[in-house]
Amino acid sequence: MREQYKTIDTWAETRQFMDDIVDIYIALKTNPSIEEDTKFQDYIRESAIELTSCTDYIYDFIFKMEQDLCYTFYSNEWIGICWRRSAVEAIKEMYQNTCFEEHFTDLDTEEIDDHIKAKGEYEGYIPQAQIPIGIPSSHWWWWYPETPTTREIANIQK
Repeated sequence: MREQYKTIDTWAETRQFMDDIVDIYIALKTNPSIEEDTKFQDYIRESAIELTSCTDYIYDFIFKMEQDLCYTFYSNEWIGICWRRSAVEAIKEMYQNTCFEEHFTDLDTEEIDDHIKAKGEYEGYIPQAQIPIGIPSSHWWWWYPETPTTREIANIQK
């Protein structure tokens, strides 16, 4: 993972990086002690510096997600949208208070969220068993058009 952020220069590499970010984010949510690890802190600090030159690819990632919401879904596209939206949120949360954060101060997710809500009215709903453990309830798109139940929130926090 450490070398990956230095080579983001294609759509496939951006997609892989964002997938990995969600994996790291979920690990942080299920095991918060990782955040205190000096190796993790070094990774965040070093990658933040490198990622400042990759913001166009991340914005393109968001744009492509928005485009995908305009197409008909045939299979597991909704799960993919949720995963990708969580990747954007993970970037915003994980890179708070770093030099990379300033590149996302103007990142407005309201429009993409509106598209997700519109599409989710008829494409949404993922069974709880398919929602990755560790996804916080603030990532409402995983449960949309429903909201997580109290029991589901308790399971998230385990």
